[in-house]
Amino acid sequence: MGSRYFITYSLKKTVIAEKAREIEELIKRRGFIADVMRLDEVVENGIPADIEALIVLGGDGTLLKSISRLPRPSIPVLTINYGRGGYLMNVEPEDSIEAVMEVLEGRYIVEKALMLSFKVEGRKIGNALNEAYISPVVPGKVIEYTVERRNNILYSGVGDALIISTPLGSTAYAFSAGGPAVDNLLESAVLVPVCPLTNTRPVVLSISENFTVTFQSNFDIQVLIDGHIQSIFGREVKIDVGRSEDYVLFIKFGEYDSFARRLQKRFKP
Repeated sequence: MGSRYFITYSLKKTVIAEKAREIEELIKRRGFIADVMRLDEVVENGIPADIEALIVLGGDGTLLKSISRLPRPSIPVLTINYGRGGYLMNVEPEDSIEAVMEVLEGRYIVEKALMLSFKVEGRKIGNALNEAYISPVVPGKVIEYTVERRNNILYSGVGDALIISTPLGSTAYAFSAGGPAVDNLLESAVLVPVCPLTNTRPVVLSISENFTVTFQSNFDIQVLIDGHIQSIFGREVKIDVGRSEDYVLFIKFGEYDSFARRLQKRFKP
């Protein structure tokens, strides 16, 4: 019996489902096993553990939801872009069949993307491939935050929210909020204030050591991770931020540079 591959896709466009079926047929013709599942089914049922690779068709949101259901981080992921931005997606639709062929023949390399871990009182509330967004639950209200490392205050401010981003996510929401584009070869966290009331600017911190962020507000505080993991706390919460033990393996080919691609997409006219 051949190796097993798992395909998931966004429901936003009919062409995406058609391409998913085309890839499924290609894999089966080559003597391998292929399973296809819509994104909503993946969110509900998860992804099998015995697969050689995950193939995701859609945009960044589709990818983030899919990888949250991966049973183990060592499964490599091939991403095919059907999104509006698609900053995390590595292959364009017109190149998808050739890319799948190279995967089946083992002619690819993997790029290991770090994730940030967020904990409250020792309990993990989630991993972020892109970012965490921390704000009051009531829109338009402000939140105060103080960043500490080894009992030293590094950073503090007041504003609508604070984004804590991975380097990979630095060209996503954090960039739109005025943060820097950070090379994903750097193991760091990017802190970006959203509409600050104080003279606060984005900073980049090494994650060789954990740091903590204490948040205070006159309203309950929510933590949104990669747009789909939400935790709600009281009016004060201390969040421990560090490098996660989990990671994501992205399939890429040759001298492909994902940071260069994200910069080109962000800075295009």
